[in-house]
Amino acid sequence: MELEGTKVLVLLGGMWHDFDGFSKTIKPLLEKVGCVVEITYDMDTLTYLDDEEYNLVLSYTCFSENREGAKESDPEGLTDTQLLGLIRWVQCGGSLLAIHSATVLGATDSTYAELLGGSFISHPEPYTFMVYPLMGDHPIKSGIDAFAVHDEFYIENFDPSVDIHMVSIDRSVAHPMVWSKEERRGRVANIAMGHFPEVWNLPAYQKLMLQTIDWLVNDI
Repeated sequence: MELEGTKVLVLLGGMWHDFDGFSKTIKPLLEKVGCVVEITYDMDTLTYLDDEEYNLVLSYTCFSENREGAKESDPEGLTDTQLLGLIRWVQCGGSLLAIHSATVLGATDSTYAELLGGSFISHPEPYTFMVYPLMGDHPIKSGIDAFAVHDEFYIENFDPSVDIHMVSIDRSVAHPMVWSKEERRGRVANIAMGHFPEVWNLPAYQKLMLQTIDWLVNDI
């Protein structure tokens, strides 16, 4: 794994999630392996990603058009300008990692779901479930055995073309928990788990995140 000097933009914002808590856990994890980490709630940052020479956008957002309990600063979604900036940047060689609620799109145009490879549908009340690696070799899941999480089980639409690396089972149906895809010259990955601090701090989850970032930014 070679992440020394990797410049990561952690994009936060929206509703119903502990964005500050996530950043306080993830920032030192990334810095420990040599990443340079910037945290922002400013979605307009997506319009000048090239200027700052970021290698990766890590999105932990949760957009909603439901304004009950929302603060004025909570975004309903990405604007067309912000979204186009992100899409263009990824397609020209950038890397995007969507964590947990980043697939909750709110008022964002549906082309965001196409970029991510899928979008959130629903989740039952949190419970403990297993996350299983699928057969086959891939750097994202290398050396990661099945592990348990107590979390929100995200049920998502997903494009059949994505590469699924890990799944979980809810009511006898298997759902993707980790997927990746190529996006022209760039790469995209999604990790569906990650609502609670107990999940962020699991060694298997942290290993999964770091290996996913390594795959995203290296050998493109």
